[in-house]
Amino acid sequence: MSTTNSSFLRNALYGNSAFSFLSGLASVFFSKAIANFLGLSASWIILVLGIGLILYGWQIYAAATANPLKTNVATFAVYADLAWVIGSVLLIFANLVDFTTAGKWGIAIVADIVLVFAILQFVGLRRLNNRA
Repeated sequence: MSTTNSSFLRNALYGNSAFSFLSGLASVFFSKAIANFLGLSASWIILVLGIGLILYGWQIYAAATANPLKTNVATFAVYADLAWVIGSVLLIFANLVDFTTAGKWGIAIVADIVLVFAILQFVGLRRLNNRA
């Protein structure tokens, strides 16, 4: 396994884990404020989402620090991140929830960041598989 190629994937996973973990902490500690920003009346949804993000961030971090690198978890992260993006698009455009305009923009920005992590992880996995 090339050190450079594994470093690229590890760094993508570290970034994803940090973003997920910090987003989760913010969601836990500021669930009411975030719910208000989004236009949700049930802040418990944000709280539960935050707990999930903390666990997800921890799992991704554990995969990134493992030796050898846990590529199965990295592959899962790519698909999970893509599912997050698709879910975000559906929430924004299907109008299933009456989000505020600012809330929709917030969801879109987070989805863009998550998509970047999915792409970086995918590229990292490809580099490992091609052993450039």
